[in-house]
Amino acid sequence: MGHIDMAAFEAAARNDPEFKRETRYLTGHIKLGLGENEYTLSFTDGTLDGVSAPGKPDSDCHIVVRGTSDHWANMLAEKPKPFYQSLQSTAVKHGLSISDTALTFAYLPALNRMMTLMRNIANGRD
Repeated sequence: MGHIDMAAFEAAARNDPEFKRETRYLTGHIKLGLGENEYTLSFTDGTLDGVSAPGKPDSDCHIVVRGTSDHWANMLAEKPKPFYQSLQSTAVKHGLSISDTALTFAYLPALNRMMTLMRNIANGRD
């Protein structure tokens, strides 16, 4: 998996109207396991407070998404192969780990927008 510039993601997420709309009301933490790296996205009342590394313990997070470097390389490809275009399909077909909490399902549109923003950055289309 190529390097993901999380500072660029944070800037893009803070300025993206769709991401902000889909995270409205969210207070808590989303943990991302990107291969060997872990990050925590922290929110208060729908506002992204920041992205930090290393990630918080899973027990402190409302949503946890964890994948191998191979998962992320495929999901963030400019044109993902079938079943790598979303977190849900990657979890069902390729074993990506995603928590099954109510908040995970409530914020699936935000998680999918997050992937789109990350894909754009990974492919130089920020």
